[in-house]
Amino acid sequence: MFDFHEKRKIRNVVFSKFTILILLVLIGLLSMSVFERFMALRAITEKREVREEELHGLQQRAAALEAEVEYMQHGRGIEEELRNRFDVAKEGERVIIIVDDEKGQESAGSALEPSDSDSQDASSFWGFLKFW
Repeated sequence: MFDFHEKRKIRNVVFSKFTILILLVLIGLLSMSVFERFMALRAITEKREVREEELHGLQQRAAALEAEVEYMQHGRGIEEELRNRFDVAKEGERVIIIVDDEKGQESAGSALEPSDSDSQDASSFWGFLKFW
């Protein structure tokens, strides 16, 4: 009989409203903790994807720079880079510098443009036959 009364007391304590309330609060706290960890994992995953994209871009840039370094190790690459960056010439070569003259441009431009009478003839309906 004693066992029966002992079991009844334990059952009353376990199934009491206070015990159930404490268990629900603990479940709620654990759920919030799990949700926070899930959100942290999600944020870390997004950051990892961004970093992997940056790494891929940097690897492509490194490959391009390595190709440029390989090109620059040859004599032709160095020469071409010097000629592109600076106005230099080898011994025996001549450098030609072309300077645009404003007067020369105006006179050349006026010779190529049609006169006003030509443009009027060309704009008329039968004027295009004159140039045919």
